[in-house]
Amino acid sequence: MFGLESNQIPRYLSNWTEECFDLDTSQYPFPNTLWIIKPPREILIKSLAMVIVGVIGIILNSIILIILVKNRWLWSASNFLIGNMAAVDMLTLLFCPWFMLVRDFYQNYVLRNFGCRFEGFLQASLLLASVGSIMLVSYDRLAAACLTSEARITKASAPKLIVITWFFSMALSLPWIIKREYKERQWQNFLEMYCAEDITFLGIYWHFLLILLVWLPMGIMIVCYGGIIWRLECGVRELSSRGAGKVVTKARGKAMRVTAMVLMASTLCRLPYTVLIYWRNNMAKEINAVEGAYEILWFVASYLMYVDCALNPLIYGFTNVRFRRAMDRTPGLSCFRFGTWCCICTLVARKTEDLDKIKHVNNIYIIETTPRPNKKLSNAVKNFLHIHKQTLELSVQKMDELTTKPTKITPLKIEQCNDII
Repeated sequence: MFGLESNQIPRYLSNWTEECFDLDTSQYPFPNTLWIIKPPREILIKSLAMVIVGVIGIILNSIILIILVKNRWLWSASNFLIGNMAAVDMLTLLFCPWFMLVRDFYQNYVLRNFGCRFEGFLQASLLLASVGSIMLVSYDRLAAACLTSEARITKASAPKLIVITWFFSMALSLPWIIKREYKERQWQNFLEMYCAEDITFLGIYWHFLLILLVWLPMGIMIVCYGGIIWRLECGVRELSSRGAGKVVTKARGKAMRVTAMVLMASTLCRLPYTVLIYWRNNMAKEINAVEGAYEILWFVASYLMYVDCALNPLIYGFTNVRFRRAMDRTPGLSCFRFGTWCCICTLVARKTEDLDKIKHVNNIYIIETTPRPNKKLSNAVKNFLHIHKQTLELSVQKMDELTTKPTKITPLKIEQCNDII
């Protein structure tokens, strides 16, 4: 029924199937196209592209971490979460891209047994930890803008949540150690080395991992940032009916710009990975099936996941007013003037001439709930507004002003508006 070609592997078998494990492959030549290592030009181009993203991402994430370490006044729950995100992204860019390049450049799996079990575990752990940090930051911003102070992540609980996300990320990545195995097959003209997966288990696990890496974070970001914009819209309409609301309108504009950046980056960087997984699971089990378009998509999808790690410090750190101010004051960073010339910061910087339009107003009165001690003015998108039910809180007590008396109306002077955006 299934004939044999001259000195060839049986046509009903392929190196994708389990039957080949029991076949004496030393009698047959290697069925795939032999290329051993990619052409030097392709290696150079891919290596250069990865080095550019890796170096830029490591530098940007390092800046965020240096700023947090050297400026104690930035030590808040929200900034702890951003610092954790920067640390995860930096570790990801330090280790993971080189595993990917080695796998892409060589036909054989030259990482052998240690790489087979550790590579997938390391990449999955770091990518899941990055997803966890993004979800924590998104919730923290939603709580800062829309929920009460009790719903916010506190300075004491932030480290605990960070440890929990790391623990679950590593626990969920254990299948890469347990269900993968390094194997070798001797063909007539080639010693094949590869990393075999338990297809029965990992076939399902890939879809579960896809939900955690792509759909879950994107869904949470859409809900959180959509809730922020909806609350701001309600605040604008409420205050506009009273002849105010200009400050809130500008905050809403900033929120929409940051939301657009976050969702656009997540969609462009994560959607190709989704296509890759579905393509992989529905691929025909044929010899040389992974060559061509699938091979290109595999590299592009993996590359964009690392590009996302380089974009995160720009989106979550360099758009923050306090981070930009700290950049120009931190020893070792002040000479670069990052906070001054960064183009992204210029788009969201508060222009002083905007306040000239409302100079005829002596005081802006904002209705607020009972102020709580140890709070700061809202800044950037993370903390720019506190909206509670039918009231809008724009002014809160400073760090050194403690009070327990309820206040319904607090004057907000024009000079203080500079710190809101």
